[in-house]
Amino acid sequence: MCLIYVFGALAITSGVFSQDTTTLSETRDLFVAVGSSVKIPCSDGEEKGVEWRFNNSVLVSSPVLSIQNSSLKDQGIYTCHQPNGDLIQTVSLHLGYSPSLPDVYCWSPSYPKRAICSWTLTPDPILPTHYIATYRSFSDPVSSARQCQKWGEQDDRQCALEQLEIFASEPTLINITAINALGSSTRIWPIIFEQIVKPDPPVNVSVMVMPGRKLSVQWGPPTTWPDPVNFLLKYTVKFHWGKPETARTMGPYESNKMVLSGLVAGRTYYIQISAKDSLDDGQSSDWSEPISATVPIN
Repeated sequence: MCLIYVFGALAITSGVFSQDTTTLSETRDLFVAVGSSVKIPCSDGEEKGVEWRFNNSVLVSSPVLSIQNSSLKDQGIYTCHQPNGDLIQTVSLHLGYSPSLPDVYCWSPSYPKRAICSWTLTPDPILPTHYIATYRSFSDPVSSARQCQKWGEQDDRQCALEQLEIFASEPTLINITAINALGSSTRIWPIIFEQIVKPDPPVNVSVMVMPGRKLSVQWGPPTTWPDPVNFLLKYTVKFHWGKPETARTMGPYESNKMVLSGLVAGRTYYIQISAKDSLDDGQSSDWSEPISATVPIN
């Protein structure tokens, strides 16, 4: 158990961070790690009859507010009042966690143009957390690190690495640092560009019924794959009927079309396509959304 005694304008320990840049009649933010115990003295703690309130409900008559083994339900606004009810100070209590080591995952849907890295923290810090993401070649000095650019409108735990060297002789190091009021943590993660290639699923999948119980299937390369002419993809076709456990795969194909033959009349088939770098680098894409077609009886 971590016991913290908070006083004055600024206090910081392994379990709590408090900062007051306002007058006593305004709010002071107090950040506390979940599970910590904290004592908060009223600014006029010598006066008898001082009263603490929590979210406007009377909590305790004491010059010092004690919270043992704090939990998320303790979050809220605490106010200290004189015996006549006048406000002395306001404290906004925020509960959360110091950042854990980020778990990093990187992939390249746009080889060789860029790679994308995302990360998660367990448990979630809950508190506002800022991230610094940089990357550099293994043997380059730290000062040469480039900023990993934010990727996506809403997600601040995802960024893009641009202009990576292809077929490099050494890994690229991505450095993710998470910072909040309770602390910070850093993960340095090595990646080999070719090993993290993972295209997005193929697009514009279509199927056409042909005579002789056949289906003609066509598709296009993912729009995020920047150069399908010089950096070829190969494709695998998966189809099933009735239940997914009946699925069969065919391929790989270097072209963007194929024909399923020997099918059963009257049966509906569900077809999906997956893409992979033609040199077998990295992983296959996820499957495209299924498209269906029924083989005519006559």
